Amino acid sequence: MDPSTGVEVASLEEAHEAMFELGWTDGLPAIPPTPALVEAALDYLGRDPQEVIGEVPPKNRIATVEKVVVNCVMAGCKPEYIPVVIAAVEAMLDDSFNLNGVQATTNCISPLAIVSGPVVDQLGFNPGDNVFGGGSRANATVGRAVRLVLWNIGGGYAGEIDRATLGHPGKFSYCIAENSADSPWGPIHQDQGFSDKASCVTVFACEAPHHIATGSGYVLTANDILSVIADSIATAGSATMNGGGQVLLVLGPMTAQKLANDGYDKGQIRTEIKELAHKPVKLMRSNKFLNPEHPFHWAHLVDPSDDDAMIPALRNADDLLVMVAGGWGSGSGFNAICHGWMQAGGLAQTREIVMPEKSD
Repeated sequence: MDPSTGVEVASLEEAHEAMFELGWTDGLPAIPPTPALVEAALDYLGRDPQEVIGEVPPKNRIATVEKVVVNCVMAGCKPEYIPVVIAAVEAMLDDSFNLNGVQATTNCISPLAIVSGPVVDQLGFNPGDNVFGGGSRANATVGRAVRLVLWNIGGGYAGEIDRATLGHPGKFSYCIAENSADSPWGPIHQDQGFSDKASCVTVFACEAPHHIATGSGYVLTANDILSVIADSIATAGSATMNGGGQVLLVLGPMTAQKLANDGYDKGQIRTEIKELAHKPVKLMRSNKFLNPEHPFHWAHLVDPSDDDAMIPALRNADDLLVMVAGGWGSGSGFNAICHGWMQAGGLAQTREIVMPEKSD
């Protein structure tokens, strides 16, 4: 049953149990979407509740403003967070994102929402310490709302349409914010063609973050740091190593500042990591993830019979998405990478966050 359909219950406890029984949640408890809460959120937005945002695969149910609001209420969003969720949904519905495939694949990817721009501070998103973890209502509930939209409207039910063999914890909530205050470069949405002054959300379907310790950014050279990151990206078992696609590099502020001090911008980081991140044919032939005839297979890039030929982990330098997030840490140069889903879908899409105009 659709959670936008009214259900009468006698108590809060009964409401929680009813939502589990009706399949409105994937296992975590949710806030009962009472008419008062939904109406308050709709009043804040000032948009037609029946305005259509789009069809959400794989069930292709219609996502109206009201239905998205209901799922945001269930996730615990404040009304002012909802424009972020709407922008994320719009981004995921871009054809090149292939949300149908993202929802149904056996791969472990999940859409990550990356919030950037002035809205990060305005709405209290956490871009610093523990950025991938808990502690921020904005991060947690926006990520949760995106998941509930994919669950309740899209019908991406685990073990049914969602056939992810392993999945990862980001399937409960997966949202981070960019640390613009400690970044020496422009925001990630500027790389996608938006003004650096805009507030945006970028969605990218990816694996869970893999932690990379590069060592003290003030002792190592930039080449040392990028070599370690490149080796971590070029893992023989990753989908991107075998079939191309995008990788997200989340640089901690310390690492980013060291690279910037050595004269690197994001373009140079992409170029150098592309040159450094590779694996030999001899090793990659052991991986039978894709057949050599598959259009994404690395065999189309190099001679598959040459043991010493090197296969690039990044087919194009622009396949590396670069952002700054997290805290300064203890001097160990902590960073993270998130591999994407080959070229099959989930490619990064960015939309501007449109906040409602409020009269004084």
